[in-house]
Amino acid sequence: MNKNDVVIIGGGIIGGAISYQLARYDLKILVLERNPLLADETSKGNSGAIHGGFDPDPGKLEAKLNVKGNRLWREEIFKHLEFPRIQADSLILAFNDDEINHVKMLYERGITNKVPRKFLKILSKEEVLKKEPNINPEVKGALLCTSSWAIEPVKATLAFFGCSEKNGVKIRKNSNVTNINKIDDGFEITINDEEKVFAKNIINAAGHYADVVAKMAGLGDFTLTTRRGEYRILSRSERGIVNSICFMVPTIHGKGVIVAPMLDGRIMVGPTAEEGIPKEETRLVTREKYKYIGKIGTKIIPKLNIDKTEIILAGSRPIDLETNDFIIRYANENNHFINAAGTQSPALASAPAIALEIEKLLSKNGTKLKLKSNFDPNFKVMW
Repeated sequence: MNKNDVVIIGGGIIGGAISYQLARYDLKILVLERNPLLADETSKGNSGAIHGGFDPDPGKLEAKLNVKGNRLWREEIFKHLEFPRIQADSLILAFNDDEINHVKMLYERGITNKVPRKFLKILSKEEVLKKEPNINPEVKGALLCTSSWAIEPVKATLAFFGCSEKNGVKIRKNSNVTNINKIDDGFEITINDEEKVFAKNIINAAGHYADVVAKMAGLGDFTLTTRRGEYRILSRSERGIVNSICFMVPTIHGKGVIVAPMLDGRIMVGPTAEEGIPKEETRLVTREKYKYIGKIGTKIIPKLNIDKTEIILAGSRPIDLETNDFIIRYANENNHFINAAGTQSPALASAPAIALEIEKLLSKNGTKLKLKSNFDPNFKVMW
């Protein structure tokens, strides 16, 4: 049997960040992705925004890891991995007094979450319109966050995995995990109902299917639900109409509602929010939400030519029903089965910090983490 110290189930950006972090150790690591492409589910249907950390509820794991992950992207990951990205300020816009109060609350929440104060500022109406002249003139003010970035999440995932593979990690696509049995000193994993591989440790980073994978192993101690969000992508003819990631107030209008510039020159508008979508339908788009997305866009930027839509897409967040927070922990009955689940937004921003948490859990369960002498942290995605 193919024996591995670590098997990572899931080839999205969370699995990629984990493989990159663990590739620096003298471990035999295998990544299993069921799809023919990496980063083809939640990581692809994603705005690509690395959030600053002012939005998550204080005390939650996602709040801690958002702020830490944002710093790791800026100070570590960007130094070593080359892929498309740009620094893009975030503006959380308020259009009435109630929303102004929420903006002030988000500022204080950011400070509580330990976002460096230098990255946060409350702007007046005049300051908002000076920064973004095409914003709806009804705006009353905004929270400015200057530590946010826009990245191409698929290319970032490929950079993580490309560097991991260069450093000895084995990556297999078209490899659907169909059974997991606990055996002496580890797990027997069945791939595509045929091949069997051995894992001393399993890292469950299977996105929407992480609860399914856990139950397959007899370790199903959490349940995920879904929240689908649909987007409209506008033509490059709209380039320059906005230069910041412009949000409606997330505590009122739902997390992540934006008009934002994309790295390819297009403009992203959305998302909607639909709860409890079947897992296999999280990437579907609907006629019903198409016009609603247009209303979002023109509320924020009245001059936006929403008819210039070139692409529609959908993505979804896997959400833990019990905690509405990240699940970064051992399975309740086995400390060699480690979950990286419930990775809703801000999981993209948190990915490098999630990887460090997984590393800590491995070190605490007896896995020997011996640094390689020849680890190379650098990789460039050419196209």
